[in-house]
Amino acid sequence: MGFTLELLPNEPIIVTKAKGVLVVQDFIDMFSAARKLMHGMQGPIYRISDFTEATSSFMELLRMAQIASKGNEGTTSDPRIKAVLVGTNQWIALARTIFEQPQYSAMRFPTFETTDDALSYVRSQLSAKADTAASDV
Repeated sequence: MGFTLELLPNEPIIVTKAKGVLVVQDFIDMFSAARKLMHGMQGPIYRISDFTEATSSFMELLRMAQIASKGNEGTTSDPRIKAVLVGTNQWIALARTIFEQPQYSAMRFPTFETTDDALSYVRSQLSAKADTAASDV
């Protein structure tokens, strides 16, 4: 089925929800949609990706990791993006393990059981960053 994306109003947060069996093209489409949503935005931009209703194959995960780790705009390794994962299934654990490998940029992602938990985390990160910036002035 693929992804739906939503840029939250007045916040640098994109919430993506994945459904069904995901293939590489779903991720390519999601990265393209994220790139359009992020147009003109400065980082950090948090992308919360909810995979609670999705699955994929091992080979698709490897192919997706190769694409996501190339540093292209809108992908997981875009320097503006801070990726946060939502899910508890073995698919999430496998994806995290793949991304932690050096050939995939050794990326680590905070992972939560619900989108609400992920949103709370992201908003606390944004608040802490704003507090730090305000004290530097």
